[in-house]
Amino acid sequence: PFPREPRLTIYPPTTEKLVNIFISLVAAILAISLGTAHATQIWLPPRLVIPVRTDLPVQLQSVRIRGEVSGRMAFTELELTFFNPNARILEGELQFPLLDGQRMASFAMDVNGAMREAVPVDKAKGQAVFEDVIRGRIDPGLLEVTQGNNFKLRVYPIPAAGSKRVVLRISESLPENNGRLSYRLPIEYAEQVGTFSLAVTVAGATEAPVSTSNAFGTLTFVRQENGFRADVLRQQFAGRGVLQLDILASRAAHISTEVFEGRRYFHADVPFLSREAPRTIPNRVSLVWDSSGSGASRDHGREFALLDGYFKKMGRGEVRLTRVRDVAEASEKFTIVDGNWRALREALSNTIYDGATNLGAYVPDREAREVLLFSDGISNYGESLFPVVPVPLYTVSAAIKADATALKFLAHRSGGRFIDLTLVNGAQALFTLTHAVTRVTSIEADGANELVMAQPFAERGRVYIGGMLTEATSVLRINVLHPDGKTGTLTLPIVGSASAQVAARWASLRINNLEGVYEFNRAEIRRLGRAFGLVTKETSLIVLDRLEDYVRYEIVPPLEMRADYQRMLATTAQQRVAERKSHLENIVRLFNEKAAWWNREFPKERKFKKEIAAAAMGQVQQMNLQSRADSRSELSQSAPAAAAPTPASATSPAPAVARMAAANAPPLLESRVADAAKATSSQAASSATIKLQKWQPDSPYATRLQNAEGADIYRIYQDEKPSYPNSTAFYLDAADLFFAKGLHPLGLRILSNLAEMDLENRHILRVLGYRLVQAGQPKLALSIFKKVLLLSPEEPQSYRDLGLAFAAANEPQKAIDNLNEVVIRPWHGRFPEIELITLAELNNIVATTKEKLDTSAIDARLLKNLPLDLRVILTWDADNTDIDLWVTDPDGERAYYGNRLTYQGGRMSLDFTGGYGPEEFSLKHAKPGKYKVEANYFGDRRQNVTGVTTLQVKLTSKFGSAAQKEEIVTLRLKGKQEVVFVGEFEVK
Repeated sequence: PFPREPRLTIYPPTTEKLVNIFISLVAAILAISLGTAHATQIWLPPRLVIPVRTDLPVQLQSVRIRGEVSGRMAFTELELTFFNPNARILEGELQFPLLDGQRMASFAMDVNGAMREAVPVDKAKGQAVFEDVIRGRIDPGLLEVTQGNNFKLRVYPIPAAGSKRVVLRISESLPENNGRLSYRLPIEYAEQVGTFSLAVTVAGATEAPVSTSNAFGTLTFVRQENGFRADVLRQQFAGRGVLQLDILASRAAHISTEVFEGRRYFHADVPFLSREAPRTIPNRVSLVWDSSGSGASRDHGREFALLDGYFKKMGRGEVRLTRVRDVAEASEKFTIVDGNWRALREALSNTIYDGATNLGAYVPDREAREVLLFSDGISNYGESLFPVVPVPLYTVSAAIKADATALKFLAHRSGGRFIDLTLVNGAQALFTLTHAVTRVTSIEADGANELVMAQPFAERGRVYIGGMLTEATSVLRINVLHPDGKTGTLTLPIVGSASAQVAARWASLRINNLEGVYEFNRAEIRRLGRAFGLVTKETSLIVLDRLEDYVRYEIVPPLEMRADYQRMLATTAQQRVAERKSHLENIVRLFNEKAAWWNREFPKERKFKKEIAAAAMGQVQQMNLQSRADSRSELSQSAPAAAAPTPASATSPAPAVARMAAANAPPLLESRVADAAKATSSQAASSATIKLQKWQPDSPYATRLQNAEGADIYRIYQDEKPSYPNSTAFYLDAADLFFAKGLHPLGLRILSNLAEMDLENRHILRVLGYRLVQAGQPKLALSIFKKVLLLSPEEPQSYRDLGLAFAAANEPQKAIDNLNEVVIRPWHGRFPEIELITLAELNNIVATTKEKLDTSAIDARLLKNLPLDLRVILTWDADNTDIDLWVTDPDGERAYYGNRLTYQGGRMSLDFTGGYGPEEFSLKHAKPGKYKVEANYFGDRRQNVTGVTTLQVKLTSKFGSAAQKEEIVTLRLKGKQEVVFVGEFEVK
């Protein structure tokens, strides 16, 4: 049923039958989407990831399709039931695009044999809750939008030896062709479906729809009271192709109403006779060409065809071409003579598509009389928006994955038009670009308010308006401006029949208008998404298994569970208040214990009795190993949502180590050694040097790039790039090699590709942000870390990363404000004592910043700088992954999770077994010698495949003082139980 065969990627490989069966879900989504597509629509393949290998194919037990057409709107419900005969569970993730005019209405998932409707949740919270719940092996489902009209459905689990039902509901506006509406339904799923049922209702039709189907023959429609209906039921059904219904399009206005939450909404589909007139093409035009990596997927053939017609209409003029990637390149001038644009076409044909999309980098040309923007509209790099231009802006999209809402907003606010080349043919696109048409200037109504409309131009001869009725009768007035400058008003009484989804359509129109300036309307979008149960940039839809899960995360459940939810919530709310109140006191207690460690002097000579030290360390090691085993056991079950740190005696063995060492050490010897340490350590640290193990990739592409000379290196990079479209390692390695050769702008461009790899993947974005800071570009990293914070405010690393980026960008006040959020908020138990690590960084900034900082929001008991001779921080990008920091001192003693306090006072932070880190090694006074730093990849419990794990290690000498020096290295791990040498301190 596809114009282009979809490509399915499964990691790791599984049986061919499993591929065919799971592709049915993709087919269902895409075939419905094709209902609004032009005949020559080009589709990008969706990506379905099933990270668990299985031996037997999953069986598609049943497919139920219910379609309703009312006027020009269609509503489709797909219910698919799968059976998993294996003894292991499956987790699935489906990424798919919808077209402009389509939206996900809702979804439901089978929970314990019954369908449970998804409920709205703030997007970032939904993602955090989903990932937290699956750690406890509990059923969640999550539907979210990534960017533009691209969606991601995550379902867990498809149970072992059990079934899973999923219901997807899609609302759409049907396209018209030659006076008939086209509605398409998928009927091809697996090789054979146990039970297949189809029910289609066309309300208000005056004649029966015409159908085509290879499996059904002619579908028979039966007249009913308000239209026509067709039903099909098949057993052991092997459908093929797509069922298309051609429905006679009504020319009359179609108005629907719905009462929702006590308010009455209306949606009007109004015929609109637009006047048209050719417009004069200016002779000086700015052409903005999105040349980012994603730009390669646009249909350039259609774009060139449109430009060819446009320049023939221009005849003679000047075009200034600006290519925009991670930055905007200098403009190039091209002269058009008698419509001939050969030189410009050749330049566009030779465009290299590489890097992220930063549309805000474009600087308007003051001499241009018109701007053409060719892009998918998805700007994923930098903080600036596309600038306001004082002349008409025409936006053109030839990509399936596009942000049509953003492109429409940019065009309409300037008086221009948006052209979607995936929906209209070349003649229609050229007509839109070269003709002026009637424009709606305002809409008014007596007896109604909150009026919104899809766009100020007619869409296929119709305008779509929604609003909220305040009176029993209302009159709608549409004021227009014609190309010749004349004005007019179209008057229409609002009298409609009751229908479903009207309130949601109004909310969708309202959200589309708000998303044009998303950064200023996020709260309103969030409110609308919650109120109407919509998937937006701010809200997702989630299904949870148990009532206590809804209570635990304060997510309002479906209606049938709300009474019990309110009763349970009242009890747990009191517990939460107490937990939050005690959190800060626990942090103060832990900080005081760390300060006690810092204030204590440790021996530095080898004369200390080794057997006594070994005995003390042996006891601590046993305690730490047991703690590590306990933490792993807890993480394999359901971890607490926001566990406050436990008392130091239970969680931090450092005081216990100090007590044991003090009890066993000879007092006089300890005192003498401590005095010697005082005399020598202050001199030692001043000459400490840091040597890093430079990352040496051994892949074939890296060898080619290393051996390349001059301009050849970028050509070789372009040659290798298509082989690694989803490899973070490739772009990181290539960027490092370009930096090493002094090609920094190209290195930054290559690095920015990470922003385009997987829309809103916070793990990849974190790596990008870290690497930008390491490359000396903290201001570029700020926009990345701000986005990560929006995606994951439930993870303390999001605030810490942003705070450290602000510090690197010389914005210390914003740095400490964000770092303080890590300190004062209670976090999930899998982030042990991250507050202490962050406090060290916060106090370092306060102590070393010359300007006066506002610290009034920080608890005064926590404002104490603890300078260190040596400090090491380890972080990594993979969730549910355990990596250990090892530091071996000159005596050969290794500090790690099982030996958290060394003989000479080296302190290792608590072990992070659940992902990200940070893990910290601290040493107040360092004796002379070499300190070896290593990272040990212990293993992971990830249930999806995300590629290699990237880690970052920061080595700092004289931490917390004006003489502070640091080095950062980014490395990648290849396999479990791998030990990587990172670098070393040498103290002379």
